[in-house]
Amino acid sequence: MSSHNPPPLPAAYRPVPPRRSVWPWVIGAVVLGGIGLFVLMIVGVVSALVVGIKEGPSLAMRSGHFNKTVIRSGGPQRIAHIDLEGIITASPSRGGSSMVDDFRELVEAAVHDHSVRAIVIRINSPGGEVTASDRLHRIIQQADKSKPVVAYLDTIAASGGYYAACAGRRIIAHPTTFTGSIGVIMQSVKYGQLFDKVGVSMEVYKSGALKDLLSGTRETRPEEIALVNELVQETYTRFLGVVSASRGKSIEQLRASPLTDGRIFSGSQALDAGMVDQNGFIEDAYDQAMDLAGVSGATVIRYTPRIGIFDALAQFSRASDAGSRVEIDVSERLLPRLQSGVPLYLHADGYGGR
Repeated sequence: MSSHNPPPLPAAYRPVPPRRSVWPWVIGAVVLGGIGLFVLMIVGVVSALVVGIKEGPSLAMRSGHFNKTVIRSGGPQRIAHIDLEGIITASPSRGGSSMVDDFRELVEAAVHDHSVRAIVIRINSPGGEVTASDRLHRIIQQADKSKPVVAYLDTIAASGGYYAACAGRRIIAHPTTFTGSIGVIMQSVKYGQLFDKVGVSMEVYKSGALKDLLSGTRETRPEEIALVNELVQETYTRFLGVVSASRGKSIEQLRASPLTDGRIFSGSQALDAGMVDQNGFIEDAYDQAMDLAGVSGATVIRYTPRIGIFDALAQFSRASDAGSRVEIDVSERLLPRLQSGVPLYLHADGYGGR
């Protein structure tokens, strides 16, 4: 009897396990890496911002924070156009810089640009703080030693605006501009009677008789009036000296002129009185700048400040703080009236009104 071996059983089928995709790991790594880089960037920006707040914005940090825009095409030689606009103040604004800081940076950039042959300063300002106006005058004066500077008086260039313009090699005014307002103003708000009505009083402890000079809670004493007038006249004499150096008139001539009693006058009247060199438009200022520089057909470039990340963060911080407090929005034209006890080269009616 033969024996038969059973046929071998077929091998059991084992499904091949699916290969695990590596994409989830790749995506996860990318996401984690992105989060890490974002956190590091935020830490770096905050650290830099804190340092900037403590130390203030240096010129090196702000270097290059401006835009250049072609406003009139021409040859390779350039004329820089820089605006000086608004109430003149040294108070910090965007990201800790002031309008004086921004203006200085723009002017210095134009001075150091070898393709720029001359500078036109377009002024549209009613003036402002005495010291800030004097700083602007010096910035323009120093620039004019390197390259010709032409001041163009636009809608209004009064008081400190005209003061700054006097540093230019030439002054061109639009015929309808409001300029002048040569003088100093210093105001004090008196609210003693209001305190009496609401039952509020002020106790003052002072080291000297004039330590509470121009206090708003009482009437101004004669000795205070004399002291303030002395300071105002000293500052006024400085203004006259600036105009004298610019216009070739003696301080005595200027004192005797009705144009230095604080009044404003038009660009046409300013030309008749010798307070500006020419009436015209901004294009005439460009042409005058080219003549002084000895070039023709130059390209006109406008220099403007650029808002950087530090400025944006500072603005965001101020906006966030504003959400937690109540503020009274005061029109820009009223702000100078609220600066009690501050001497101003300012047209008192404020900016933008006629």
